[in-house]
Amino acid sequence: MRVIASCLSSLLLIGLAATPARAADAPPVRINIGLADPGDAPLALALLGDRAGRSKPVTGLSAITVEVPADSADGALAALTADTAHVRYAERDGVVHADSDPFDENNRGQYDYDRVGEAKSWGAGSPSVVVAVVDSGVSSNVDLPASRLTAGYDFVDGDADPADDDDHGTMVATLIAGEADNGAGSSGVCSRCGVMPVRVLSHRTGGAAEGSSADVAAGIVWAAEHGAQVINVSASTATPSRLLTEAVERATAKGSLVVAAAGNAGSTAREYPAAIEPALAVGSELLGQTGFHTNLNSYADRWIDIAAAQALYTMDRKSGNRYLYDTSASSAVIAGVAALGFSAKNNNTTAQVRAALLDGAVRSPHANQWDPAVVDAAYAVHRLGGVDTAKPVITATGLTAGQTLTQAVITPEVTDDHAIARLEEIAGGRVVAESSGPDWKSLYAQAPENTRGDVPITIRAYDYAGNYDEMTTVVKVDTTFPVASIVTPVAGAHVRSGPVPVRVRAAAPVSEVYFWSENGPRIDFTQVAGTNDWVGTALPYPQGSFQVDVKGANGYTIVLPQQLVIDDSGPTATGLTPATNGRVRGTFTSTISGVADGAGIARAELWANGKRIGADTTAPYSLAVPTGTANGYVNLVWKLTDKLGNTRDYTRRVIADNAGPTVSISKAPGNKAKVKGTVTVSVKASDPSGVGRVELLVNGKVVARDYRSSYVLSVNTARQAKTMKIQIRAYDRLGNVRVSSTRIWYRK
Repeated sequence: MRVIASCLSSLLLIGLAATPARAADAPPVRINIGLADPGDAPLALALLGDRAGRSKPVTGLSAITVEVPADSADGALAALTADTAHVRYAERDGVVHADSDPFDENNRGQYDYDRVGEAKSWGAGSPSVVVAVVDSGVSSNVDLPASRLTAGYDFVDGDADPADDDDHGTMVATLIAGEADNGAGSSGVCSRCGVMPVRVLSHRTGGAAEGSSADVAAGIVWAAEHGAQVINVSASTATPSRLLTEAVERATAKGSLVVAAAGNAGSTAREYPAAIEPALAVGSELLGQTGFHTNLNSYADRWIDIAAAQALYTMDRKSGNRYLYDTSASSAVIAGVAALGFSAKNNNTTAQVRAALLDGAVRSPHANQWDPAVVDAAYAVHRLGGVDTAKPVITATGLTAGQTLTQAVITPEVTDDHAIARLEEIAGGRVVAESSGPDWKSLYAQAPENTRGDVPITIRAYDYAGNYDEMTTVVKVDTTFPVASIVTPVAGAHVRSGPVPVRVRAAAPVSEVYFWSENGPRIDFTQVAGTNDWVGTALPYPQGSFQVDVKGANGYTIVLPQQLVIDDSGPTATGLTPATNGRVRGTFTSTISGVADGAGIARAELWANGKRIGADTTAPYSLAVPTGTANGYVNLVWKLTDKLGNTRDYTRRVIADNAGPTVSISKAPGNKAKVKGTVTVSVKASDPSGVGRVELLVNGKVVARDYRSSYVLSVNTARQAKTMKIQIRAYDRLGNVRVSSTRIWYRK
């Protein structure tokens, strides 16, 4: 294999020397070519013809990288991908940039939350553990003397001098492994570990250092093949790359842990090589600070594995104290902690170190649930071999004997030779509160619920090995909740929309009663003097629900929910008499029936032609309507009112008919006629309400009736007086009556 690589290098160098210079209207494009066999490089270059510019092998991989003119890039890619016998893939090379903004010297960060200091209590690492810094090179400084650097390589210039021309790589390396207790700068995470400098980026004026995916891939593989247990890449590209993927896979197969910065684009976009499994993708922790330009996970794509601090103190190549920012710094922290993990016990594997880092990571209280958790360096080192036999020591619980405890943040005084894993508060034989990991120092102490009196509170501190100490303080506790209820309105009551009067009754004195909602202001209630009743108003939601909070003197609050029915509609009815256009006479009765309302009926009022007739409060609701002698339309309006004041009108139009039928004799003996025997009288009668009957009157006495038109009546004159007064009387169906003119007859 070594001979093949040597021949391949010779061929490529010959191609490099023979390539004429080109006029560059646009910068050349670099194409990375994955070869079916390393010996296929000349065949791949031949496919490009005179488009092939400078080229070189990608160390450790069956791949080469070649420059082509920008306007020939698409054609070159097409020609290469068509030759599947010799070319596995061809891709545009990505621009890789350092993942730290220009170095500002403000806003110093810390890695207290990462627990690096506690992790280093088991030791500052081992010189046999080497971290490769694949970056802009590494130069020695006061904090990172040359004796701490192993042999490295420069893939930018192709030589064995990986000196830094930018500061970024040196700052990353010093943050990972800077000397401890040398009186200068600050201590690195793994301050006894070795550093392997691998230069793949170049200084760029006015911006972060840059390089190519091909050089980064070569650097990762070279570092793995030269024994680096941890490979840190504080740089990234947005361009996916099979070449980088092969490099990460090759390094992992060699037993190296690749740690890479997730980028600072401020989006959820993936960056490489961080997004390539099984590399550890590192983001910056979010601890309530703003202005971080780190990438983020999304709910659907949780590609960033772990987070760590940023804005950290380090040293540049001229031994100047500086701050390293963003995921460049975060990745360096994770690489340093991984090196401590490898140092904790001989023969720790890459898989074990990776699992310890991820399993112990703690969710930041300021991050989304899908964002990466923050490294707990102390957990990782203990799990990987850090021995801890001494128990913690508690000298104060953070509570004062006899104090009243409801809920409070307390800070117990606890020490340990390594690290505290968690604090517990124990009351009544059970754990009622707990804090763990980086947040262990403060405990949100809880009093047992529904308890009043003296209560012993025990604070117990555990280290990562399970050793513990405890201390007890007796405090006063009152965690009883107030007892209260809503007196009015009762559940299910009908109310109109808008403010509702509310009365609350408490079983014992309380300090506050109030209504609040998301859509309106808080409304405080007033206590009724001499009672435990409180009165105020509430603003129910449109569906009728509201709640009132009742706060006891001890600060404990209960919520009283109530469900009402919002009722802004008047009563309903199913029947009304008389019927529409019904005929009435004299004084008639109008009735409205089937009246209903959830709030109850207050009254039913009746108007006739705009004049109020009266009101009825008892169902069925009926009122008498006088019409006198009037004839014509009568407009009736029933106004129904419920007990909330909602109204609804029901209208009806009827016809007043107080006139009798028209009636006349159409055929009969005339006036003063002499008659004998049975005489027949024919009558005409009509009425809008219909004729009920006609009657024949002789001397005022009814002698015949007829109910059907045409009306024919007869009288036996032999039975009547000699002189007879003849009249016709007609009734309509309402009872109105009219009498015809009188005729005189004489019996013969």
